[in-house]
Amino acid sequence: MNQDEPVAFGGSSSVTVGVSLRTRLSPGEPPRRAIQALLRSVGKALSAHFEGRATARLDAESATATVTLRIPEPEGSTKVCELSITLLADELTQDEELVVVPRIRAEIYRRKDDIDWLASDASADVDQLAGEIEDVLSAVSP
Repeated sequence: MNQDEPVAFGGSSSVTVGVSLRTRLSPGEPPRRAIQALLRSVGKALSAHFEGRATARLDAESATATVTLRIPEPEGSTKVCELSITLLADELTQDEELVVVPRIRAEIYRRKDDIDWLASDASADVDQLAGEIEDVLSAVSP
């Protein structure tokens, strides 16, 4: 490999998915409160989906739910999948309906002998996880 060439790395991705979450605001309710309620719903849905494998951690300040999956591999390494779902406000309609779009970030790497290794073969895993998360988010109701 030529040292001047960039390293091909397919283990990281950031996408918005074809799902939007909608919630009607109560009179005087700030959008932030509605986003935090949606975040709790997303967190519950993620924890239920990954039951026994991972629990969602919520950061109300950044409106982000994070999940870390660790998958043992035959050669003694562990594939680590770090997912974060950030809720981004998209629109506040005239009838006080808040439209929120989730942005998914997925990073996959391998841990072996206390060293994190690039997972250049992780593109398919990222796509699969994004699809799973899109399904989970489709089922979230405010």
